[in-house]
Amino acid sequence: MPTVGIVTEYNPFHNGHLYQIQKIRETMPDSTIICVMSGSLVQRGELPLISKYKRTEIAVKCGIDVVFELPSVFSSASANIFASAAVYIFEKIGGVDFLCFGSECGDLQSLEKVAARLNSDEFNIKLKNNIKNNASISFPKNTVMTYEELYGSKDGDIFNGSNNILGLEYFKALQNLNSEIKPMTVKRIGGDFNFCEMISGQTASATAIREFIFNKKTEITELQNFVPKKSYEILEHCVNSGKYACIKNIETAVLSHIRRLDVCEIRRYAEIFYGDEYKIKKAAESVFNYDSLVEKLKSKHYTESGIRRMILNVFFGITKEMQREYPEFTVLLGFNKSKGQDFLNEIKKKTQMPIITKPANVKHFQDEKFIKAFEKNLFIDNIYKLALYNSSNEENAAKQQPYIQGK
Repeated sequence: MPTVGIVTEYNPFHNGHLYQIQKIRETMPDSTIICVMSGSLVQRGELPLISKYKRTEIAVKCGIDVVFELPSVFSSASANIFASAAVYIFEKIGGVDFLCFGSECGDLQSLEKVAARLNSDEFNIKLKNNIKNNASISFPKNTVMTYEELYGSKDGDIFNGSNNILGLEYFKALQNLNSEIKPMTVKRIGGDFNFCEMISGQTASATAIREFIFNKKTEITELQNFVPKKSYEILEHCVNSGKYACIKNIETAVLSHIRRLDVCEIRRYAEIFYGDEYKIKKAAESVFNYDSLVEKLKSKHYTESGIRRMILNVFFGITKEMQREYPEFTVLLGFNKSKGQDFLNEIKKKTQMPIITKPANVKHFQDEKFIKAFEKNLFIDNIYKLALYNSSNEENAAKQQPYIQGK
């Protein structure tokens, strides 16, 4: 019985995510499907719409057997760090045979070829020179320019898809770890995740769904065509009860914190380069809401997601050093009592990474570095709760336990 891993955010879980699970089941009916899912921050530099435990409940009810957490320090990182950390968790927990990811192209051989080139010394030496000589151009654009200078424009379409780009990073991470996990891809249906309009039929991007929810606030019944029934039921309850988050709910805290920092402190944080500490400090002191801060920091050098990640890194104290290393742990967020329980029993004795099931028990660990890393994760979890539209009756993240289906 093969085990298939998926790196995901499920922000929120929609029909495209269910399609991926169904395609895996069609190919390998007896497989166990596990995922490493973003914690309380997501890769686009935002807070996830609903909590990691609610997203886990949806995932398990929709066919995932086990959900592990990608700690927030890494889940809000650039694509290469995000992918590398997630693949590392799969490698260290053990028992994973395949890594499945969605892609716009659906062409595994082309992705593997391009990834190998991106991982070569030839490419990286030239990329560094291009970045140095074209500092006003964003990293993604420098990457494509460098690739085309070395290998031509034949593979250019691969860089146009956000899922393709993550797929390339998964390939690179597997190569760098000399992993025996085999990659597999499912061709993505519907629009790219940056597409902000609803799509006819039954597919819509996660971005479109989030935008729809933030605009509607309540009465989200129109989403029923775009998300599985079990996902919709939980999503609707979270929205109607105010248990969904938005960074704007804590924007005064974000701005006041940045204003208190000096530029030397800001310089320490992840993705802050080229004198950005001065720009961030100046911008924070001249605006009074989050959207204005993002707008003030826009430039040709950074994508909007990159700007949002910079702001989160400064606010949450995520340093460059934290993201240079691999994750110290993963958290077991949920599982089912059938295949999920069997998988956990199988890896229990051979896993090479601490798997936290009860956060409150971490205080018994002796490793100070590990404890600090975990406390940072808890801190972000608890701040996330402050960003909910309704934070009443929330409990400290240290007291939360995995969702178990069939308990």
